[in-house]
Amino acid sequence: MRLHFLLLVPLVPLVLAGCAQGPADGVCILVNGESPVSVAIGEAYAKARGVSRDRIVQLAIPLADPSLGDDRHESIDRESFERLIRKPLERIFQERGWVDAVEIIVTTKGIPLRVEGPAVPTRYLLREDTSASVDAELSLLFSPLIGSPGIGNSANPYFAKNLGFREFRARHPQAALRYMVARLTGYQTPAEPGGVLPRDVARLIERARAKQDKRALWLGDLDPDLPGSLEIANQVLLSGTIGSLENLGVRLVADTEPAFAGNLEAIQGYASWGSNASREPIPGAYGESKGKLYPGSFAPRALATDLVSTNARSFTAPPSYGQSLVADLVALGVAGATGHVGEPTLPGVARPQILLSRYAQGTRAIEAYYSAIPYLGWMNVYVGDPLMRLEPMENLQSSMDFDGDGQLDWRDNCRLIPNPRQRDTDGDGYGNICDADVDSDGRVTTSWGESFPRSLRGDVEAIALTARDGGYRPDHDLDGDNEVSERDVSIAQILLFMPPGPGASRRSP
Repeated sequence: MRLHFLLLVPLVPLVLAGCAQGPADGVCILVNGESPVSVAIGEAYAKARGVSRDRIVQLAIPLADPSLGDDRHESIDRESFERLIRKPLERIFQERGWVDAVEIIVTTKGIPLRVEGPAVPTRYLLREDTSASVDAELSLLFSPLIGSPGIGNSANPYFAKNLGFREFRARHPQAALRYMVARLTGYQTPAEPGGVLPRDVARLIERARAKQDKRALWLGDLDPDLPGSLEIANQVLLSGTIGSLENLGVRLVADTEPAFAGNLEAIQGYASWGSNASREPIPGAYGESKGKLYPGSFAPRALATDLVSTNARSFTAPPSYGQSLVADLVALGVAGATGHVGEPTLPGVARPQILLSRYAQGTRAIEAYYSAIPYLGWMNVYVGDPLMRLEPMENLQSSMDFDGDGQLDWRDNCRLIPNPRQRDTDGDGYGNICDADVDSDGRVTTSWGESFPRSLRGDVEAIALTARDGGYRPDHDLDGDNEVSERDVSIAQILLFMPPGPGASRRSP
């Protein structure tokens, strides 16, 4: 299955706590006491980061195989999640006074990856699906949003915010997003000599603190041969990533050739289509084939993201493909990566331009991640040390043009997506490319494929009907190519439930 857009009108085919001072302040570690592997990971991380052992929380989640030799431990039903994970953890936080003291929860292999919900038709995935990553749900502890269906009411209030998470929580004490959650996991074999700690997880922890490589480069791998409904994501998601990194002055490789990039050395930050690339080099996309390494070797503290719908579906070896896996990136030396335990559709993926640019500027990896995800309680997961960050890089420039489109941020009407023409046909201060809110009600809406009555029609349906009928409305021409087509529908879907912008006229902090 390939990551797809959820097309809502039949115009084109479906495609898609610690309280100690210091770096570990506010961290607690969650392990499954039924698994020696999970406990070993928690203890290794606590030792590496100086987290007190009393900040390691052991839950008792029954396991068919305590050595985690197969994937049965990776899923949990909703009732069991509530009984074995959510309620005990909320009780522990209350009893120990951690509700406000904890900022970061670190989960470990052996804690289930995803909460399984009933199957729903693809058409209504974003409205009705109650499946989610366990980590995404844990970020909402003490919130009624846990278990809520779809993404319509779960926009991330921290999205695109350029401020620390602690400050965000102080400003928004009632926000549903209470904690940042990161996961330490990887393939389970082989273990470190003389113990049960998986080698890949041990390297994940180690490489998050290893000395940085001055030769490091940043790689953005676009794919010009994708079909039109997907190709527009090159501009909306990946071109802005390249632009933002260029303006920071990092050593950058922007690969726009159809072939999948490979054999690069010391990759510090990485964004690509993974196995969704039109010319996937090998099954799973990542690894060695015919003497070439895809995408190459990673530098210490490397952070990676790809546009693959189920790349965090499993961390069990041997892998099953399908789609490419975050576990393979970890095995290659990545120290942090974004992923999805189930189909997020393209609207739900972490925005690479926010993730990598914030990380390049020294933001903690976990804060860069949470500011890059558009929705809460969904399929998203961050794998790696949440405290990982880059030390100030030599010659790092202060970017005044975030998306690299030649328009300085103070006047750019769409600061996350390149739009050098600054086309704004409704004159609301937001460029068309990031303004699919054609009815001007404050966010991009859908009526889930229903077109009548007109008063209830969503923005996505309005644009889709214009495309279907061959008409032309300037406000519906989001990409500025003088026609309304499936590309414009796709843009609207990527922006689903989000407000217009951000643009210079209304800066968010």
